[in-house]
Amino acid sequence: MGIVGAWKLTLETPFGTQTPTLRIESDGTGGLMSPIGEAPLSDLQLTDDTAEFSASVPTPMGNLSIGFSVKASGDALAGTFTSPLGATDFTGLREA
Repeated sequence: MGIVGAWKLTLETPFGTQTPTLRIESDGTGGLMSPIGEAPLSDLQLTDDTAEFSASVPTPMGNLSIGFSVKASGDALAGTFTSPLGATDFTGLREA
C-alpha cells in the first residue's frame, strides 16, 4: 500500500495530545489538518513506504516549523517530528 493516503496521527506535544490528519498524495503534495487549520507539506520526499517533509503548523503560540520523518507498515505509521522544542516520536493509523 505504501505511504500515500490519509493517516490519523497521535502526537504528544507541550499543548497536550494532538490528533491531526496527515494526507500524502502520489503527486508529492499533501497537508496536515487539525481543528486549528491546514498546513501544506513542504519539501516532501517520498519512497514507497517512507516520507520526509516539513510543515508550518498552527499552534497556540503561532506557527511553528516542524520537520517529519515517517515510515508506513501496512495500515500503521511511525515517525518522529522535530520542532524548536526537540524531537518526539509519534504513531498513526491509515484512515479508510
